[in-house]
Amino acid sequence: MSRCRSVFNITLILALLGFLPMRAAAQKPAGDAAFLPLDGFSGAWKKNGPMKVFRSEDLYGHIDGGAEAFLELGFDQLTVQKYQDGANELTVELYRMTDPTAARGIYLARCGKETPDPALKDRHTASRNQILLQRNRYYLVLYNTAGGAANAPILAKAAQAIVPKLPADAPVPALALLPPAGLVPGSARIIRGPVSLQALYTLGDGDILQLGGKITGAAGDYKDAAGASTLIVVDYPSPAAATAAFKHLKANLDTYLKPASATDSRLVFQDYEKKFGVASVNGKRLEIRLHLAKPPA
Repeated sequence: MSRCRSVFNITLILALLGFLPMRAAAQKPAGDAAFLPLDGFSGAWKKNGPMKVFRSEDLYGHIDGGAEAFLELGFDQLTVQKYQDGANELTVELYRMTDPTAARGIYLARCGKETPDPALKDRHTASRNQILLQRNRYYLVLYNTAGGAANAPILAKAAQAIVPKLPADAPVPALALLPPAGLVPGSARIIRGPVSLQALYTLGDGDILQLGGKITGAAGDYKDAAGASTLIVVDYPSPAAATAAFKHLKANLDTYLKPASATDSRLVFQDYEKKFGVASVNGKRLEIRLHLAKPPA
């Protein structure tokens, strides 16, 4: 065996073992960078500046006052990349959440009234300034950074360049906790702790329902013959856990809520608007009905 061939074989073995880098014809971006649009995805659009990655510990530096909701629902990583075409700019923010439930939860909390774009099929809302979209564990935000209606169509094109690369969407089982009859469209929410609960109603300080960012509940607004109300439903891992959460709620009810009647499994209270709420536990399920005009029968 010649010396050149021997050296080549040693180099190949070292590369395979990871001691030396192997040269590839074209390396694909690693991680979530692989989901970002490539330069020229629509005309002359290309990356403008370096990609930025934010972890849990530095998310506060990017989101002023809104990081708590992401972290409570289940945040993993944020990838940010800016694009430019002359004077026009857009920004891509790709949030990788811990699971599809977390991604749907943050989307529902931030989307407002949905205004879909016919060019997009996944759950989203679009305007000339931004697109919010959720698919699987990813929450995508596209900003028309330069503004202007003429630049708005590029947002949908950027979404079309990203979404097919993302994992296929998956169901969100927690939303099945909400009975479909009477549910107001667009009102469903995901709850995993005090931040997501406080956005709906103040039942008490801290993690009043003992969710701990791990137990998932759902909430929604309802309208029927009796009027309007809000329903919160949580399935706990066991009846004992549900009972413990109910007892904690009774013992630590917000001071603005006045108990009207209580048993071992049911609590009726009145709020400062003179409306009523009722919390009840049955097996491993805790249900709370709010904004009732009359006390429940």
